[in-house]
Amino acid sequence: MAGFELSGPGSPKVVDAAPVEQPPVLDGNVLGDPAWAAAAPATGFRQNAPDEGQPATERTEVRIIFGEGTLYVGVVCYDREPSAIIMNDSRRDSSMADADSFMMVLDTFLDRQNGFVFGTTAAGQEYDGQVINEGGDRGGFGQAGDGGFSRGSGGGFNLNWDGAWQVRTAVSDIGWSAEFAIPFRTIRYPARDTQSWGVNFQRNIRRRNETAYWAPLPRQYNLYRLSLAGQIAGLAAPVGGTSNLQFTPYVVGEVGSRSGASGGRATAVGAAGGDLKYSVTSGLTLDATYNTDFAQVEVDDQQINLDRFNLFFPEKRPFFLENAGAFSVRNTGPASGRNMGQTDLFF
Repeated sequence: MAGFELSGPGSPKVVDAAPVEQPPVLDGNVLGDPAWAAAAPATGFRQNAPDEGQPATERTEVRIIFGEGTLYVGVVCYDREPSAIIMNDSRRDSSMADADSFMMVLDTFLDRQNGFVFGTTAAGQEYDGQVINEGGDRGGFGQAGDGGFSRGSGGGFNLNWDGAWQVRTAVSDIGWSAEFAIPFRTIRYPARDTQSWGVNFQRNIRRRNETAYWAPLPRQYNLYRLSLAGQIAGLAAPVGGTSNLQFTPYVVGEVGSRSGASGGRATAVGAAGGDLKYSVTSGLTLDATYNTDFAQVEVDDQQINLDRFNLFFPEKRPFFLENAGAFSVRNTGPASGRNMGQTDLFF
């Protein structure tokens, strides 16, 4: 492919992260906040579609800064026709395929296999998930962020993972911009003073059906292809001070009475339990559950089955969602090697 440069292990693109003492005001206005002046922008996005390998039709700038306990990412998506920016559903984790959007993947252990995905649209939608093994079959099929790859926990992308982070966006005469604030305690990374993470950025310009990446990718790959991602340099994350304790308790009870010949008698039945998440270190998390009540999670989507095949209901219990993609096994045919689906080790 003439004129197409890959960001492989031998020559990754690099973006520098800058430390700041005063964090930015999270309002979506990147260019108007002096906190972002310390960081040099990452630019030079190239199309994955429709014109593979060609420069993106609109300029995109990404800046990375970090303060005490938080990673900040500022994005400016220039657009010569800001009135043509497409915005639609802003519900968390809904599909962003039909809107102007921005996504990034953070390979915090630089293993070029696993990472955290964060994204937003011009309307300020929150989108996040976990990539396992470069997305499995999804790492080379379709477009990241369409919300339809894995609504459950299995496979190579866990869309049901919801981290604690914030994003704000703003639309102006130059296009639209976004500011991300991701606490270090939300993600996992090695316990060392200087971090080296893999990273890639994706921008969608919906009205042109255009997808562009900072670290260029061939048409057959998407954002989950971490082996072709770039890197973040100069990042220092807290080590040993990222303890994060989350406890989600529940209590249910029922009181009833029965009337009979011997008179009424009241009976009471109750149960208690909960889920616990604790960050032991920056790279190790303890997940525990006690007396799990499956009625306290999101209700499964209603499905109608008119054929002989079994229905699949995705995992939604919080305890089973952390790194759930690592507990799925791909089944392949013995002769052809054809993918025959996957088996989840949790039921």
